[in-house]
Amino acid sequence: MSQAELVQIMAELLDQKLNPIHMRLDRIEGDVRTLQEGQARLEGEIQALKEGQARLEGEVRLLQEGQARLEQRLHRVEEDVRTLKADMDMVKGDVQTLKADMNMVKGDVQTLKEGQQRLEAKVERVEEKVDNLTTEMRSHFRHIENMLHKHQAALDLASRGFSTKQASIDYLIKKVAEHDMEIFHLKHHLQL
Repeated sequence: MSQAELVQIMAELLDQKLNPIHMRLDRIEGDVRTLQEGQARLEGEIQALKEGQARLEGEVRLLQEGQARLEQRLHRVEEDVRTLKADMDMVKGDVQTLKADMNMVKGDVQTLKEGQQRLEAKVERVEEKVDNLTTEMRSHFRHIENMLHKHQAALDLASRGFSTKQASIDYLIKKVAEHDMEIFHLKHHLQL
């Protein structure tokens, strides 16, 4: 056996022994490629999950902001509700006051109705008295008018009599003045 043959046999033996190893290595390399492809897919999925997680975190942040806004709105609504309750309490008090005032007004209206009825009765009595007084006043007026006519006639008569007497008085006054003048002249003449 020559060295070449020996090398050939060894090579064949090595090939036979190494062939299962090569096959295993090929399978391992296939598995590694499959694992690398799976890893690449997983890395892509992880990247997609990271992006999805980032989107979810953004959505969670938006939800948290929305929740904060909702909590603020809820707080304002609760304040409004408290204010409305306080206002309702005041309104209830006002309603009670109005009811009490209304009861007083009803009492006042009843009193006014009774007073009005009394006034109507008094007005009827006053109207009756005014009618009686009017009748009596008419009668007195006629009597006074008759008396006035009589007095006017007497005054007219006295006035006419006074006119006549006034003319006589005027005449006598004129005569007295003439006599006074004559007496004055006579006195004056006698003194000279």
